[in-house]
Amino acid sequence: MSLLIAAGGTGGHVFPALAVAQAWRKRWPELPVHWVGVANGREEKWVREVGLSFWGLHVVGWQPRRPRQNLRLLYRLPQGGVEAWRALSRLRPRVVFTTGGYPGLLPGYVAALRGLPVVLLELNVYAGRTIRWLAPVARVVYGAFPHTEGLPRRRSAQWIGVPVRFQAADRSRYTPAQAKASWGLAEDRPLVLILGGSQGSSALNRAVSRAIPAWVEAGASVLWQTGPDAPFSTVSSAVRCEPFILDMVKAYLAADVVVSRAGGSTLGELAWWGKAAVLVPSPYVAEDHQRKNARYWVEQGAAVLVEEKEAFRLEAEVLALLRDPTQRTRYEQAAARLACPNAADVLAEHLYHLAYGLSR
Repeated sequence: MSLLIAAGGTGGHVFPALAVAQAWRKRWPELPVHWVGVANGREEKWVREVGLSFWGLHVVGWQPRRPRQNLRLLYRLPQGGVEAWRALSRLRPRVVFTTGGYPGLLPGYVAALRGLPVVLLELNVYAGRTIRWLAPVARVVYGAFPHTEGLPRRRSAQWIGVPVRFQAADRSRYTPAQAKASWGLAEDRPLVLILGGSQGSSALNRAVSRAIPAWVEAGASVLWQTGPDAPFSTVSSAVRCEPFILDMVKAYLAADVVVSRAGGSTLGELAWWGKAAVLVPSPYVAEDHQRKNARYWVEQGAAVLVEEKEAFRLEAEVLALLRDPTQRTRYEQAAARLACPNAADVLAEHLYHLAYGLSR
């Protein structure tokens, strides 16, 4: 008897779910946590690294821009459904939790058919397809924002915030100067952290590559998560490029300004760390949810919004924050007010209550 987590596809779905898994294991180490995701998906590595068992499903997501690829659904849906049924039969969970994304859809439906409580966490202002489709059969829907749009009638989300993968002790693991030095960057220069998401972003990377010379000339260093396929190089000692940043504690502690996409998971981390940010929402995501997320942050006075089609503004907006520490502090304070630091622990407690009836 266990907790089953069904999540995958991107870091935005995986890392909050991992935070809940870690909170569960810290509180109830004797109760196993199992994970269902995409067979040979990138989440398998992340999940196994923290010691969780992983069960891979041969599932694919809907491709609105590549309609011919959707023909795979004709055989992958039945195959994935059978695999999900077998996984739940073998693992025998008492509660199933998903943060959305296509890897969570079939396990969620199978769990509901088997009479198990299904718990959803929507990480964006506007609910994605998996959350919308599972909401009618879910026991509880939680939301990362105070108001979640797009849910079916008679369903609403309870605000719980974004579970993050950090602990209170992480805030003091390094001083900002130590964190910068550990990346091989100057301790006395402000640092711009570039996050294009776990898969990178070619459009954001192009805008960053054009802006970097001005930022460096203004006295800043740059720590740049490029993604796996970005063909960018730099000869400046003030710029450090990484395909994927593994030690995000060190990255956030070093950062003075963050340039980022606007997925719900990333925003939850920016709030937890209280970072001044320039948000460049991806226009290519479902339901345009990143733009909706970013606009909420702007309304709260917590970030600057730069649309991808206006990426030429990125250079100037970052320079303005680098040159105005007072405004940076205002954004940092506003971002911190949006944080829900105990979201992972609270959600783990709720999952336990559904699984076993009483907390302990």
